[in-house]
Amino acid sequence: MIHGAHPHAPAHLVDITLARDCDTCRGWGSVVHDGRFELCPDCQGPAGQHRDARDLDG
Repeated sequence: MIHGAHPHAPAHLVDITLARDCDTCRGWGSVVHDGRFELCPDCQGPAGQHRDARDLDG
């Protein structure tokens, strides 16, 4: 039997350019946490900037 996405699971919009060099998600932009795909906290965080990019800003 084929199952689709869970009806209460929103589609995550991943910014691949931010994820490209991320070691946490290995460039995918998402991670699996407790069986759910979630946006990577390091590169897709609330600021929308990769951790390394924030460090370079100052």
